[in-house]
Amino acid sequence: MVTVGEVLKNKREKLKISIETASLDTKIQKRFLKFIENNEFFPFESEVFLTGFIKIYAKYLNLDVEKVLALYRRTNPIVEEKKVISPFNNLSSKKTSITITPKAIVISTLVLFSLAILLYFGIQVYKFQKPPVLSISTPQNNSTVKSSEIKVIGNTEKNVSIQINNISIEVDEDGSFEKEISLIEGKNLITIKAKKNNNSIMETVQTIQITFVRENEVSVEEVVNNKIKIEIFDAPAWIKLDIDNINKLSQVVQPSIQEFEIKSNIKIVSGRINNTKVFFNGQLLTWPKSNEKGVAEINCTVEDGNIVCQ
Repeated sequence: MVTVGEVLKNKREKLKISIETASLDTKIQKRFLKFIENNEFFPFESEVFLTGFIKIYAKYLNLDVEKVLALYRRTNPIVEEKKVISPFNNLSSKKTSITITPKAIVISTLVLFSLAILLYFGIQVYKFQKPPVLSISTPQNNSTVKSSEIKVIGNTEKNVSIQINNISIEVDEDGSFEKEISLIEGKNLITIKAKKNNNSIMETVQTIQITFVRENEVSVEEVVNNKIKIEIFDAPAWIKLDIDNINKLSQVVQPSIQEFEIKSNIKIVSGRINNTKVFFNGQLLTWPKSNEKGVAEINCTVEDGNIVCQ
C-alpha cells in the first residue's frame, strides 16, 4: 500500500524541489520533513503538530490536503491504536469528578498566559526571519534605453533598508523608494537589496540589466528583439525556465514580473499554472492541459518573429 510519506516525497522529487528548499519555504525543520517522508511518526510528541506539518507540506506541494490526511490516518498504526476504546473507560469516567478550585483556576490562567507569550514571540520570530518583500516597478529587466540617466522605482515593507549598487537610499514611510542612476554606454547591472535590521541573512536581492545605447546607435536588430515575460502573482510558484537551451530559472519565484530575450526556443515548467502567466512579445501563451493538478509545461520555437508551441 502506498504511504503518505511516499506520496509527499515522490511529489517533491517530481517538482525537483530539494528538501532544503522545501524546509525554507514551509518553515518546517528539514529533519521533520525527512521523518514524514520516511513514515517515521514516533519522534513527534504531539499528533496535532504532526498532522499540522503534513497539512502544510501537502498544501505546499499542491496536493489534495484532505486526501493526504485521510491516507495518513489509514496507514498510521498510532492513530488506529488511539481509536481503540476500552469498555471500562465509560465506567471509570462515570466515577471521576472534576473539582474546580481557586488553585486550579490560577494554574490554568498562568498556563494560558504563558502560551500566549510563547505564541507572540513565535510570531515575532517568524516575522523577523521572513525575507522582506521587494518589488521593482521600473525599469524592466533586460531593457534598452537611450538616456544615460534612469530612475529605479520600487516598493518594500516598513522598517526595511534599501541599497542600490551598495549605496543606501531613503525609504518613505509607506515603503516606496526612488533613485536616479547614471549609466555607462553598453550593459549596466543594477543590484537592489532589501534588508531587515541590516541583517544580510534576512535580505531580498534583485538584479536588473539595462543596456544604454545612444539614440543614433540603435539598430533595427535591437528594436525587433523578441521578449518573453514571466508574471507570477498572488503566491510563489516553482519555475523551471530554459531559453535558447540555457537555464535561466530553476527555483521558487516570489510574485514578480521578469523579462528575457529569446532567439530560437523556450521551455518553461510551472508548479502553479493558476498564478503563472507567460507572454511572448505581449501575447499571452496558453498552458496545455496536464494530468498533474497545477503543473504544466510549454515548449515553443520562434520562427520569423512568430512563436509556435507544441
